[in-house]
Amino acid sequence: MKSTEKKRGKTILTALLLTVVITAAGFFATDLIRAKRYNLPPLFCIPVIQYDNGSVDYYGLGYKVWEDYHPFDRTVSYYVGFWFIPKFLNI
Repeated sequence: MKSTEKKRGKTILTALLLTVVITAAGFFATDLIRAKRYNLPPLFCIPVIQYDNGSVDYYGLGYKVWEDYHPFDRTVSYYVGFWFIPKFLNI
């Protein structure tokens, strides 16, 4: 009786973790395509740091998006990376 309960709990935990991983991968793929292909801000990230020059750092589920505003050109560039990796190692 105990082994079936443990097996059921393990199955539920595995399904839950798999759902979170697939959802995070979908969020990452959507924001990566928006930033790189269309030069648009991310949908599934929260703006965390706003700089004086107009640049913004967005954080998502395990990744981040940098919005760099260039005031002289009045252009915006987006870079995608992971939380603990410096900006110069972006995707």
